[in-house]
Amino acid sequence: MTYKTHLTIGLLFSSVIFLLIYKIELSPALAVILILSTGLGSSTPDLDTPSGGLWKKVPAGSIISRIVNPIFIGGHRHLSHSFIGFGIFTFLFWLLIKLIAPNLPMIHNSEFIILAAFGLGYASHLLADMFTEAGVPLLFPLEYHFGIPPDPLGKIRIKTGRWFENLIIYPLVNIALLLVLYLYLKENFNLFGL
Repeated sequence: MTYKTHLTIGLLFSSVIFLLIYKIELSPALAVILILSTGLGSSTPDLDTPSGGLWKKVPAGSIISRIVNPIFIGGHRHLSHSFIGFGIFTFLFWLLIKLIAPNLPMIHNSEFIILAAFGLGYASHLLADMFTEAGVPLLFPLEYHFGIPPDPLGKIRIKTGRWFENLIIYPLVNIALLLVLYLYLKENFNLFGL
């Protein structure tokens, strides 16, 4: 899937979990931090490709990506698209939180919520890529790629960046995200007078 689709799917996952299921108290600052954490998590698995959407957002990203790329054993959809990669990058994000905000107030478990937002974004990326032709190697270093539906040839799955993703998946995910936000605002602020 493309960067924009991964980003909106990640935001949808986080919104459902935080706003509808757990109904956390959301301050404007926490909302921004959760959006950024989810966005980073949903983009991180594609750090293994120099043309990834996240690299385009970073100054000198194309140069840095060529330096970092050899770290990802096997190239795109290998280490970073696995359970091991999920664990490594979530741990690195936790260290980043500790470095940036060592005394983060634990009001409502802020540190855990921020880490969970990153993890939800990352997990949503892996799940979304399971619907694509290539699937994902969840058990890396094993070569087997998991996909939904199970299809060894990947012929009935989504082709990344093609019409089905752009005209069906992406708009539907955005509509679902807007619906979740509507339900949250309606329940918590009665903004719509309904």
